[in-house]
Amino acid sequence: MLIEEHISTHSKVIPTIKNIKGIDIFFDSQPFDLKVTYLPREYDPIDAIKNPSDLAIWMYENQGAQRFGADNRLFVVLLDKENLERSWELKRDFALVFQEIDDFFDREMVSKGDEIVFTFGRKTYTAVSKVLIITK
Repeated sequence: MLIEEHISTHSKVIPTIKNIKGIDIFFDSQPFDLKVTYLPREYDPIDAIKNPSDLAIWMYENQGAQRFGADNRLFVVLLDKENLERSWELKRDFALVFQEIDDFFDREMVSKGDEIVFTFGRKTYTAVSKVLIITK
């Protein structure tokens, strides 16, 4: 909750009222569903860091059917590269996490390169996705 709150305070972010399904913030005039998560066990950390858009596609394609959504998403992935099982501890490292978030929003923009195409349930979808991987 504190991570989401911090993101909402950045000058390039406009938070929404939580009543809008699939939209938590607007960034660079685009609506985003904000997902703070960890690297899936099945996913290689090196691949995630090298190709974050592939990670985003994987996360869309492997979401549960009950929670399916094709909304634009901003994934904040917490990753302890030396011990994946301890990645959750990064949530408590506010200095690191908040600095990485601020740096991300200071330098990033939404562009055509952020569009991804993914398949779910035999249908193809297009969404805009940004991935911030915070590593320790």
